[in-house]
Amino acid sequence: MWVPAALFLVMEGGWEEALILTVWGWVVDALIDNLLYPIFVGNKLRLHTLLVFIAIVGGLLVFGASGLVLGPVVLAITIAAMEIWRDRTAAGQSADTAPTG
Repeated sequence: MWVPAALFLVMEGGWEEALILTVWGWVVDALIDNLLYPIFVGNKLRLHTLLVFIAIVGGLLVFGASGLVLGPVVLAITIAAMEIWRDRTAAGQSADTAPTG
């Protein structure tokens, strides 16, 4: 949202205002995306904040903007699948058979 406004300011000759807006946008963006979002999403997913942060960064790299949501979802599904696999193999049965009883 702030990028078009900064570009408009540059085109209008307001270099100082565009620079201030760009720095402010990056600081606020970085604060929300990299610090606050993992804290809030991590609490909802019951995952460690560092894992959620890595999932968000990885999701952004792989999926683009939608990776902000898809990264933590893929992480949560992977952890759930690993827990199911661990529970099945710990019970002494094959991981590819359905649980009985």
